[in-house]
Order: sequence, then structure tokens, then C-alpha cells
Amino acid sequence: MASESFLKLYEITKKLRSKDGCPWDKKQTPLTLRETFIEETFEAIDAITEGNPVHAKEELGDAFFNILLISYCYEQSGDFTVAEVLDEISQKLIRRHPHVFGESDAVTIEDIKNQYEKIKNEVEGRKSDSVLDSVPENFPPLLKAYKLLKKAAKAGFDWRSVQQAEKKVYEELEEMSDAVKENSSEHMEEEAGDMLLSAVNYCRKLGIDPNVALARANKKFSKRFRHVEKKMKENHLNMEEKNDNEMLSFWKEAKKAENK
Repeated sequence: MASESFLKLYEITKKLRSKDGCPWDKKQTPLTLRETFIEETFEAIDAITEGNPVHAKEELGDAFFNILLISYCYEQSGDFTVAEVLDEISQKLIRRHPHVFGESDAVTIEDIKNQYEKIKNEVEGRKSDSVLDSVPENFPPLLKAYKLLKKAAKAGFDWRSVQQAEKKVYEELEEMSDAVKENSSEHMEEEAGDMLLSAVNYCRKLGIDPNVALARANKKFSKRFRHVEKKMKENHLNMEEKNDNEMLSFWKEAKKAENK
């Protein structure tokens, strides 16, 4: 049962943090565990993306343990208990899903989303000066850009068509090109940011999560580059300008193999 499995992991966590536990685990604090938590979360996302249930199970376990370990650190310092963490999320889920656990007229997904926001703002008192206030300050830039644009669009600030968003990408690309001609590093950085933001917005209008799309592109690039790297070594060629044709040929070879 899930309850028994959780209790077992909880006891293991307590043991690791005890006097006779692991020196590394005992040394950790919520602050020192932030980086590990981020790493484990992204590894879990990778496993889910690759569609491997066995790997996903392993990585979700690692992410789950990190949450429990951080929560237990707070429990040891007397801030709150692990049980309080679980109770609070249970109460929140019930409160925000009256269409499941209570009475509500919400039927469609859009109704449910509006109801969710209304509960957050009016019942939980989370209403703020700006709709953007709910976007975490320390989100990775790409994720933060996507969330900011989604929030702004939901508030009514949005391009009315995909074509308008696409046109903006080209406009920002031209401005980036002008900045390059000026050879101003500060201006280039500014325009590069605008160009990337417009590309993120274009993806959003198309219903594409840019984080998922970029992760996929990264994986594809890595696989193709490794093939080029391997072939260049096999042919005793250095990766330099005079061998550009060979590198391009091996790149196309890797791409062709993927298509097969």
C-alpha cells in the first residue's frame, strides 16, 4: 500500500538524518538541497519525456525523496512537520476542486480554470497587484518567459492571431540584425532577449511548450553532434574550418539515420 511505502521512506529519511545516519544527509539544509532538487526534477522530466516507465519510476522516486528530505529538515528545525505539508496540500486540493469534492456548476475545462483562479484570489486571499506576481522570481529564464506570457495572455494582453505573433518574430530578428551591424554588445544582448521572447510567444500561440520543444532539440543536437564527433575521430580529422564539408556530411548522415 502507498501509506506503508511512504512510512518506510519516511523512516529511512529519519535514519539518514539521525545521529548515526549519513554524514552527507545530516549536513544538508533546505538551502543546500535546492540545486539537487532542481537536478532530480529535470531528470524525472527527461525520463517521462523519453517514454520509459521504468526510468520514470526511478527518477520520480529520487524527486520524491528530495521533497521528503527537505520537508524533514524543516520538521527537525521545528518550522513545520512532514504531516503538515501533506495535510495542507490535501486541504488545498479539496478546496480548489469543489466540482469533485463539493458542489459546483463548473463543467468545462475553462469553467474549472476560472473557478480555480477565483478560489485562489477570493477564498485564499492570493489576489495581488499584478497577474504576473504569481510567477516565481527564480524560474529558469525560458520557463519564466513562457509563464509570464501565458499570464499576460490570460489577462487579455495577447496577439489576436498566430500570424501577428509570427510577424513579431521576424521584426525582432531584423532589429537583432541592426544591432549586430552597430556592433554594440549591450544593444545586441537587449535585442537577442526580445527576439527570444517573441519566439517563445510564437510557440505559445501555436500551443507548443517551448521548454519541451527546446529539450527535444537539445537531445537531437547532442545525438547528431556525437555522431559527427565519432566519425571525425575515426577518420583522423580535426573539427576545424578546413574540414567543414566533412562535418556537414557526417551531420547529414546522422540526420538521415534518424529519419530511417
